[in-house]
Order: sequence, then structure tokens, then C-alpha cells
Amino acid sequence: MRQLFLFLIPITIFIIASLSLFSPQMIEEPATKQLSEKHVGLAEKIITPMGSDDVYINAEAVVLLDGDTGNVLWQKNANEPLPPASMSKVMTMYLILEALENEEMDIEDDVDISEVAAGTGGASIYLREGSVLSVADLFQATAIASANDASVALAEYAAGSEEAFIDRMNEKARELGLSQDAHFINASGLPHETLNFESRMTALDTALLGYHLLHDYPDIIDLTKQPTLSLSYRNQILPNTNELLESKDVDANIDGADVDQRTSFPEVDGLKTGYTRGAGYSFIGTSEQHGKRLIAVVMRTDSSEARFEETQKILKAGFEHVHEDLRVERE
Repeated sequence: MRQLFLFLIPITIFIIASLSLFSPQMIEEPATKQLSEKHVGLAEKIITPMGSDDVYINAEAVVLLDGDTGNVLWQKNANEPLPPASMSKVMTMYLILEALENEEMDIEDDVDISEVAAGTGGASIYLREGSVLSVADLFQATAIASANDASVALAEYAAGSEEAFIDRMNEKARELGLSQDAHFINASGLPHETLNFESRMTALDTALLGYHLLHDYPDIIDLTKQPTLSLSYRNQILPNTNELLESKDVDANIDGADVDQRTSFPEVDGLKTGYTRGAGYSFIGTSEQHGKRLIAVVMRTDSSEARFEETQKILKAGFEHVHEDLRVERE
């Protein structure tokens, strides 16, 4: 018996050593397979430097993401939880598009406007209690004009109440792999009515959420690039809150095959602005050049103009970086 025990000791040590040696591979293999699934958190993507010494972005937190792969190209305070303000409407938009895809509602459905939705403050389309609008009108008002009352009306229609919709928002945040700091308190991004707190996302969370929206519902760009919204409800014509649409600085004569030519500043065809007193001025912007899409997030800038200027700067630097990579590949 003693001889058997002595014989088993080296075998046991060998097995433990083997597991210690090969367990990382055993863990990594399923993780690699998961990358092909629809809902994957990309927060562990490797940050690829792009000449950060030459880029200065005047915002509290910044992320530049490769819109095709989800790789982080540049970051500053990427994991600091901050109020996203109306950028949290990107999650509202995602869930409504998902509900439409799953046939839980139809784009032409009529929505009865509640007292709660009509009473939502901030940017609005001046909904009145008892009025009826289509899902299409409310969604466009949310995406283009950042209407808080429209986003609440959609949330109530999709989930029965805004509270139930908030639960869906936070569940989806976990499903998409956003950080534990990502937390939504409403569908609009407004501060709490009576308490001094707001929704929270990091700049990386915001960029990844934008990535998932564009990856799963790429046609959203056809909407977010519209400069104005015409609503028959109260005969409103509302401007897009994204002031970088059809920028005058964009050179339309660039040959798509020649990556050595550069635009001064790329046209930004989405996605969402954000502002509250606590959040400052923020923006999640996206642009495409030569078939390459980038996603930029700037959080807590000093002014409305600054959020757009800083977005242009980081996108311009990003495209110069990816164009340089393309030239190296060709050589």
C-alpha cells in the first residue's frame, strides 16, 4: 500500500503541473470561439498606439475605436465612469431596433402618449398627454433630435413602463459586455428628478455600445446622417444635434483607391450628442473613409463646439493612422 502511495505522488504532481501549463490555452479557446457570436463584450481588446504623443484631445475621457474590429486605437481615461447624458439613448435605440427585429412591435404602431412621457423635460418634441404618434416618428425624434419625451414614450411602449425598460437596458449592458460601471437610470439620459445622480458609462462602454449598434443595425446610419427631421406632429422641423454632418471641410474629390490623399476633416454621419450640467458636453461620433469606419467618444468637454472640434481631431488622426497602415501593407 505504501509503495502504491509513493507511486501516485509523482503522477499527481505531473497532472497538476500539466493543468497549470495548459489551462490558459483551455480558457482562451472558448473565448476565441465566442468572438463570432452576436453579443460579445470587446472591453479586453488590445489598445494599439497611434502616435499618442502627437494627439492632444481636450476632454476628460476619450476613446477611438476601429468600427470594423472593435479594437481600441487610442484612449484617455477610457475606464472612468462618467454621466453619458443623452448618449445613453444609444442603448434605447438599440433595444427598440431589437424589439422591431424580434417583431415585438412594428414601426407603424401607434403609441399613446402618457402623462409621464409628456412631462419629461429637456430636449423634446413637446408631446401632449393623450396624443398618438407612430413608433417611427418617436424613434426618429430620439435619434435625430435627441427628444427626451420621445425616448420615454418608446420605452413605455416597448416594456410597459420606463422602469421595466431600464431593467432591459441594464441587462443588455451586461449581455453586450459593458463594464460593471455601466448603469442606466432612465431611457433619456436626464439626471434623476429629485436625487443628485445620473446614468453612468465609461468612454469605452460608450464606444462599445456604439460598435454594437452599428454592427448589429448598420442601417441606423441612414437615419443619423439626416440633417433635419420633419414631423407632422405640430408641424415641426427639427435640426440634427450632430453639427458635423456634411462638414464644409470635407474634400469630396478624394479618390477612394488612393489612401495617400487625406480629407481635412472627415464627415461624421452619427451617432449621438449628450449634455447635462453634470456630464458636460459629450459626443459619440462615427465616420467612414475608404471603406474604413471609426468610432470616437469624447466625454465632458467645455462647450458644444469643443466636443465637435475634439471629435474631428481624433477622427482625423485615426484615419491618418489607418491609412498609414494600409500604405505599409501595400509596400
